[in-house]
Amino acid sequence: MQAEVQSGNRSGAVRQELRALFALATPLAILQLANSGVGAVGTAYAGRVSEATQAAVGLGMTLFFGVTVIGLGLVLGFDPLVAQAVGAGERRARSLVWQAVWMAIVAGIPLATVQTVIALVLPYVGLDDATAVLTRDYLLARVPSIFPFLIGAALRTYLQAHDRTRPLLVAAVVANVINVPLTHVAVITLGWGALGAGIAASVATFAMMIVELLAVRQLLAEHGAPEPNERRLDRAVLSRAARVGFPLAMQLFAEVGAFTLATVLIGYIGSRALAAHNVALQLASLTFQVALALGAAASVRVGLAIGRADVVATRRAGMLAIGSGVAFSVVAAAAFFVVPAELAGILTDEAGVIAAAVPLLYVASAFQLGDGVQAIAAGALRGAGDTRTTMFANLAGHYLVGLPLGLALAFAFDLGALGFWWGLSAGLTSVGVLLAWRFWKLSARAIARV
Repeated sequence: MQAEVQSGNRSGAVRQELRALFALATPLAILQLANSGVGAVGTAYAGRVSEATQAAVGLGMTLFFGVTVIGLGLVLGFDPLVAQAVGAGERRARSLVWQAVWMAIVAGIPLATVQTVIALVLPYVGLDDATAVLTRDYLLARVPSIFPFLIGAALRTYLQAHDRTRPLLVAAVVANVINVPLTHVAVITLGWGALGAGIAASVATFAMMIVELLAVRQLLAEHGAPEPNERRLDRAVLSRAARVGFPLAMQLFAEVGAFTLATVLIGYIGSRALAAHNVALQLASLTFQVALALGAAASVRVGLAIGRADVVATRRAGMLAIGSGVAFSVVAAAAFFVVPAELAGILTDEAGVIAAAVPLLYVASAFQLGDGVQAIAAGALRGAGDTRTTMFANLAGHYLVGLPLGLALAFAFDLGALGFWWGLSAGLTSVGVLLAWRFWKLSARAIARV
């Protein structure tokens, strides 16, 4: 009888955790999809202009995020600090959101400079002239959006820790309601092509940040706004968050950098190969957004459990998130395998690009599981304050396995873009296995707060 009661208690705890996980992850997934959708809309409209325009928008987005993720990692260093403070019932969480915004601004300044330099040198690095110039125009239009992108991420750390998710849904809707018609006008009606896609994406990003900022101000008013001295830049707090965030920034840079490098190298193969790569990458990134949302939710749930000093809940939160990601990845993999051409046709009407994208989507089907697991396990580890493991796992997986294998298959075995995708798939899968194993081992005992 006692065993049955304990079993019932465990089942109830699992159901409760799943409800809390999905309640948090669902709006985060919609927000992530909205962010990705902003890029997908630009790619789709660019595909109606020309192969070169679509290739340029895809390459521009990859370069933009390849640089911006460094700042994103630093900002996400506040995730465990805020979640653990909220879990422990500490009022200092309200001041941490301001420090996260300061981190976004401080990190954004050098990153905007680097992004501008990259854009200006693109026409001189040996890419196809048309692709290089169009990519430069897109990147320059996206530079101003670095700041609202990072500030929005800082604001979300506070909203999601307090389970205030409705504003995230509103932000997602507002961003896309603005982006779709604006992209149509800028790219098609005005004929601005890649430049128009970049301008529309930047405006949508600003709109998303404004909605999130208003929501945080309201939440702070309910909980008691920070004192004026708590709003000032606190170097000690930023340094503390950076110790967590820097390895995370390097992890994201390693992962996105691997895809960025592959994208640039595929650009030397030809505009059709690059366009097909970008179409497949956009579609794969849409499913990846769900995994990222589950990872962000896992970070919060794990952080809250650690703040309460609840060892059982800590492991349960992380492992249920990983298991949920596996289930979703199976569904996504089936879609990529069964209807690849139909999916590619959503983003382009170029028959040659669709045909070239189909084999890449078959590979995307193969790496859905590994990609989803690594993103969610990384989030669970972030909630525990362990970002060094994710950094080293990504460096090893992508640069010792993924890219070397991809280069060999692409050029030595003459598989082109397909070779890069098989290499990247191997890298993602190895990272997923390492991170899931690490969280399982780490959560077997009490985890100290950051």
